[in-house]
Amino acid sequence: MGSSSTTFLLFLLSLATLTLSQLNDVYFQHDCSDTSGNYTANSPYETNLNTIISRFATLTDFNYGFFNLSAGESPDKVYSIALCRGDMNQDACNTCLNYTATELKQFCSRNKAATAWSQFCLVRYANRDLYGQLENDPRTCAFNPMNASNPDQFNQTLNELLNELSAEAAAGGPLRKYAAGNATVGSSQTVYATMQCTPDMDQQNCSTCLNFAFNEYQSCCSTRLGCRVLRPNCVLRFETNQFYNQTAVPLPSPPPSPTTSPFPTASFSPTSPPTSMASLEFPAFGFVFALFLTLSSMLLLN
Repeated sequence: MGSSSTTFLLFLLSLATLTLSQLNDVYFQHDCSDTSGNYTANSPYETNLNTIISRFATLTDFNYGFFNLSAGESPDKVYSIALCRGDMNQDACNTCLNYTATELKQFCSRNKAATAWSQFCLVRYANRDLYGQLENDPRTCAFNPMNASNPDQFNQTLNELLNELSAEAAAGGPLRKYAAGNATVGSSQTVYATMQCTPDMDQQNCSTCLNFAFNEYQSCCSTRLGCRVLRPNCVLRFETNQFYNQTAVPLPSPPPSPTTSPFPTASFSPTSPPTSMASLEFPAFGFVFALFLTLSSMLLLN
């Protein structure tokens, strides 16, 4: 075999190794609920769960990365909430949801309720309705083991950034509650952050969830160079490298507000005097009055 062929094969082998490494490096955290009971293999509940998981691979409506699904009928009905990070497009979102839901079922193979957070999305399912329910558990925190070299300045800058993003995300509409931004620490370091709620949360509940996440970050990973706080209804993340896309899929423009036509106003020519009310409302009055005077004069002359 020639040297060029050997080099090409080594290149393909290194490429395959890199691809496998990247696939194995996908971030994944999960929680299997022990309080919601278990289902048996091949049961109606598992059939309904499989129906939901299969939908994630074939979603045609992007819905700006948020999905509220259900399958089956009580008592075997399965409910699911799924959320993609706010900067994901439809293809990346579908891929993440399909991967995360499939992995979650394997890790929690008999649990009726489970939650997973992966690199770009969140998936939850349960035997009860999850929509609009602000919940405290499950939750977890993961951090970069490296500390900031200037912790006080880093924390102050980060806290200000997170407060701004929290307010922006909570104020988002019913399609997406997501905010991303960055801030400069000192003269050379930049910190990047995202905060996001599932859009079934109203502004107050989203603020509450993100406040909890903020408090957890302070107790879990203060002074760290990176952190993820993962909750059922919201996610907080910051890093010293830009981990999100600069732009998100644009939301639709809000419908134009209804406008009322102004009442017509009279306009007068500068060379013509305004018309009097008498002549405007009673145009024949002048003629009748003149005729009356003429007839009166004729009678007096006779």
